[in-house]
Formats: sequence, C-alpha cells, structure tokens
Amino acid sequence: MAETWQYREMGSRDKKTGKLKHYMVTVTDFVIVDCECESRQFRRFSPCKHMKRLQEKTGHLKLKA
Repeated sequence: MAETWQYREMGSRDKKTGKLKHYMVTVTDFVIVDCECESRQFRRFSPCKHMKRLQEKTGHLKLKA
C-alpha cells in the first residue's frame, strides 16, 4: 500500500494583497509527485520551483522523473 502525505511549501508574495501564498506538495512513497500551484497546470510533466525547493530542503525525497 502506497503511503501519501503532503508538505506545505511557501510561494511568492501576492502583489495586490502583500500576503504570502502557500501550496501543498504531494509526496507518495518518498517521491515528490505533484504540487497545487498554477505552473503545474501549464507544465504538468516538469517539476515546479516548490517541488525542487522541497527536495533541496529534505534531501531524502526524490523528484518524479
């Protein structure tokens, strides 16, 4: 059975409101598989900056190839 959990990753600041955006990054069996940010809707098969940043922070998680 596959284990799935989510990390909350901080995005960039909103220009209008000045608030920080947060995105949920999904991890399945120590592989980073998805993010809920807008860039994943346009480039679905390449990792976004939130996924890359989470991989740099943790070190034990891998990006989906």
